[in-house]
Amino acid sequence: MSQTAYLFLRLSALGDLCFALESLEALERLRPGLAVDWVVEDRFAGLLEGDPRIRRLIVYPRKALSRSLPRPWLWPRALLLLLRHARNLRRERYDCLLDLHGNLKSGLHSWLARARRKIGFAAPRGREGAWRFYKERVSLPEGRIHRAEEGLLLVIEATGESLPEAGRRVLRPGEEERGQALAFLEEQVPDGGARLVVLAPGSSAFAAFKRWPIERFQALARGLRERGHRVVINLGPGEDPLGAALAPFPLWKGGEQGLRATLALLEAADLVIAADSGALHLASAVGTPSIALFGPKDERAYGPRHPGALVLRYPVPCAPCGKRDCVAPLCVRGIPVQAVLDAAEQKLQPPPHE
Repeated sequence: MSQTAYLFLRLSALGDLCFALESLEALERLRPGLAVDWVVEDRFAGLLEGDPRIRRLIVYPRKALSRSLPRPWLWPRALLLLLRHARNLRRERYDCLLDLHGNLKSGLHSWLARARRKIGFAAPRGREGAWRFYKERVSLPEGRIHRAEEGLLLVIEATGESLPEAGRRVLRPGEEERGQALAFLEEQVPDGGARLVVLAPGSSAFAAFKRWPIERFQALARGLRERGHRVVINLGPGEDPLGAALAPFPLWKGGEQGLRATLALLEAADLVIAADSGALHLASAVGTPSIALFGPKDERAYGPRHPGALVLRYPVPCAPCGKRDCVAPLCVRGIPVQAVLDAAEQKLQPPPHE
């Protein structure tokens, strides 16, 4: 008897991929031994590469296509890339496709893929007409639910079963990546019994307005060090200017070290303090407590999933608002350094058995 095969569509971004992995965990608990393939954009493929739960990673070449779009002489190459990607996508006929992304791009992938069942979100969650490409459409309940729980509703539709109790740790770095992170920590911040705090001051470039002010991260880093904690700064691609402002604290450059090694660094931390960013959700995905410095986004839908996470926001009547830009995001910029330090001290208290 052939192995049941599923195709997951969640192309981006880091936080949403972490949320989608909860659906993979749930499906594996309900249907052990499944074959699961996953479609992901090239810039995030490193997060899923080598994951033993995923049989085949189908990488959408977004970076190459984006470079080709403004250069007409590269359009033939872009067309070849798209044709190759479509052929790769259609290589197998799946028993079931789950579109956890829910926009036109993922809807077109659903249309191209061969699957007996194609399950996605009904409108309005199925945006940009994506719902038209599904054979089965799942409507969301009224009110706010978390993005991770949205995906779990697709799993319920696919299996017809209630979900088992599952942990929220959905990513595990390999031993090689753990060794890479440990070597960095031993060189930069030897243990000596002190707690390790990783600060992640960045966010995606288009969401820079969600960042906590860098001068407050400076004060926070100094305050944590004065209290005897080890501090490391986690930087994503293109965030070197933030790192320059936080010298002389050790800088972990995730763009150079790799996503899987960054998972290992975050796993080794006792606490991660971050803006609403990929690093925050990666920390939750490996089971590390965090302090989330939130602003416009609604944590009921986009907050960290780890039960040890604490969300801080400066109280203003307009937040959360869900805006994609804001000239004066007081909701995040107004969070006092002392409030974060106090919360960190609470989080870093050793449990009773230590």
